[in-house]
Formats: sequence, C-alpha cells, structure tokens
Amino acid sequence: MRKSVTKFEYASNWSRICRQVYKLQPRCSNNPLHGRATVVHHLHYRRSLLRRILGICLLHFPSASVSGYEIPGWDCINVCYRCHNNYYGRSIDPASVHHSSVWVQLGGLKNHQVWIKAWELRIKFWLLTLIP
Repeated sequence: MRKSVTKFEYASNWSRICRQVYKLQPRCSNNPLHGRATVVHHLHYRRSLLRRILGICLLHFPSASVSGYEIPGWDCINVCYRCHNNYYGRSIDPASVHHSSVWVQLGGLKNHQVWIKAWELRIKFWLLTLIP
C-alpha cells in the first residue's frame, strides 16, 4: 500500500520573505565560515496551532501551502548551498540541515528540523545578525 504524500505550494510572497532573510543576515547560519548564504531553509513548514487560529481570524484559512507568514530567523533561516545539500529531502552529508540526524522527513507540511537543531540555527542566525 502506498502512503499518500500531501503536496504543497510556497506562498506567493515567499520571494519577499527570502529577501528579508538575506537583508537581515547574509551569511550561512549553519556555518558562517562557508560565506554567503544562497538558500532560505524552512525549519518547519506547518504553522503552529496558535498561528493557524490567528490565521483564521485574519481570514487566511489553512490550506496545503506554506503559510506565507514566516518570521525570518524563527520559521526560516539562510544557509549556503553545501549546508542545504539534499536529495528528495535527505542528505548523506552530516553538515547538511537535511541530514537524517537533524531533519524529520514525514512528507509534505509535516517535514521539520529536530527541535535542538532548530534552536541552534535560530540562535546562530540572531548572533550573526547582531554581530557585524
């Protein structure tokens, strides 16, 4: 029996969110020694229950799409191409944010970073933002 995978789309304002992330902090959040970031990476796709309720109140009903209300440095961070290395959501490179030890691949909007790695990336992003 085949498991169904929910397909999803990025919100129409995703490119604007990416520009905000790069403007806040242009270096690779996973390893700043790698230089400039080239990819904006979601730490999780699915909105939290609280943000889904707030979205309904703002008439942004839940659907099979990434919310479009991502908070730079919280929901998504920027990394270099090497650190974002993945093949269908997986990577054999232990430095990648898609390595199986730090990325949970459940399909569709259920994919997410393990909590300890998500917090590590958030802290690094904001430290790099605050330190010129």
